[in-house]
Amino acid sequence: MELWNEAVASSEAGEREGLINNGHISARQFMILVTLFAIGDAILYVPSLTATAAKQDAWISALIGWGEGFLLTYLYISLSMRYPNKSIFQYSEDILGKWMGKVVAILFITYFFIDASLMLMEIGDFVTTQIMQETPIEIILVLFTVIIVMGVRSGAEVFSRVSELLFPYFLLLFFVLIVFISPQIQIENVKPVLAHGMAPIFGGNFRYMGYLLETVILIVMFPLVKRPARAAKAYILGSLFSNFFLTMITSVAILVLGADITVLLAYPSYTLAQKISIGNFFERIEVLMAVIWFITLFVKITICFYATSRGIAYTLGLRDYRQLTFPLGMIMIVVALATMPNRPYFDTFVSEIWMPYSLTYGLFLPVLLLSVGALRRKKTVC
Repeated sequence: MELWNEAVASSEAGEREGLINNGHISARQFMILVTLFAIGDAILYVPSLTATAAKQDAWISALIGWGEGFLLTYLYISLSMRYPNKSIFQYSEDILGKWMGKVVAILFITYFFIDASLMLMEIGDFVTTQIMQETPIEIILVLFTVIIVMGVRSGAEVFSRVSELLFPYFLLLFFVLIVFISPQIQIENVKPVLAHGMAPIFGGNFRYMGYLLETVILIVMFPLVKRPARAAKAYILGSLFSNFFLTMITSVAILVLGADITVLLAYPSYTLAQKISIGNFFERIEVLMAVIWFITLFVKITICFYATSRGIAYTLGLRDYRQLTFPLGMIMIVVALATMPNRPYFDTFVSEIWMPYSLTYGLFLPVLLLSVGALRRKKTVC
């Protein structure tokens, strides 16, 4: 608590009026935010989703995602570098005009908020099905929402510093998981390679890409980094690091569990932690491993909720976004419960609907803004 209070005190001057100013976070902090955000809930679902289509070649689907992640990051950087001191809500109006720009801004806000609500429900489902089965899911949602609201109200500098402090623990726990499960790796589980050609691999990659498209939300954080060039480099490095971790967890899941079992599991990475057993002494550490997912989900939901609050405040002309956090938090709990009435419904939504939905905001709208902005600049020069 002392560390949190010190961080809050140091950020009050920069965040008092709720305005977007440069210099709030360092490039290093931004890189960590990008890494943890991109990993987010993907570390829970990516192995199963990619293996559903690609089977034992799921690791190849993840490898292809490295190139796609770089291209998407380059797109977001190109857009952000054109307007380094403005948020996406501001330069949408500069590019498309006041009314059309506000429409696009509202569309982005809804995407950010729905993403936050979905992930809140994911963590509620995870805790109540894997760890605390007798606890009502509403209690978990309320408790986690309180933490998210505290982080957002404290400001970007505070939750960036908290993420920076949590990052070493994430690295330690992740590599503990990989090292202690490695004796159970069986190379035969990835054979035969390319047994059904490239079509299933691209099918698995299509689902993998759905998580990469969500990194468009990090555009909101870009103006908070003091030097745009360093922010761009941090964006790229964070994207590469996150793809490394996701590729590794996908590969290990296939190598240890096999493709058929990985497809059937809701949380393959959690099952990996359950299988750790060293000398019948070092075992049953899956709850400790769950800290990995609490860290990444905390960062991702906080950024989504922060972006939503900022966007609504700007659209309504409010000077302080903090007054929106409590009502938005309550609405987020209700939306979270409504978005996932049961597990089969959620699985169908994630595997069939989320990717096309994210494609609109992660690719089409950024390309539209970049293209129209370039055309307007050409006309101005002429």
